[in-house]
Amino acid sequence: MQKMLIVAHASPYGTEKLFNCLRIALALKEQDEQAVELKLFLMSDAIFGALKHQTTPDLSYNLQQMFEILSAQQVPILLCKTCANVRGVNADMLIDGAEIGTLEELARWTLAADKVMHI
Repeated sequence: MQKMLIVAHASPYGTEKLFNCLRIALALKEQDEQAVELKLFLMSDAIFGALKHQTTPDLSYNLQQMFEILSAQQVPILLCKTCANVRGVNADMLIDGAEIGTLEELARWTLAADKVMHI
């Protein structure tokens, strides 16, 4: 089994970078379930993609739904604690399955991963 870590930095909805990051994650999970162990770590403004109660009437996609699918597929989703704190985001604001994490956890995930993608 290949261990992959995706570290996302891109702001949600401002560009399509975070959307495409999640599309890649979903495509990886659509492969043989045993083929990849995937983890997501959100930094900078990417943390806003994991907030509850998103309303996106003008867009054809909803990042909250994409994160929820990944969470249901047992993909761990951590948000940078420092990034969340400076932006006033706390655990109560997050979708189910997303948690506040630390740089120490990111370091461990990075060392354990076979591949790391930064988007």
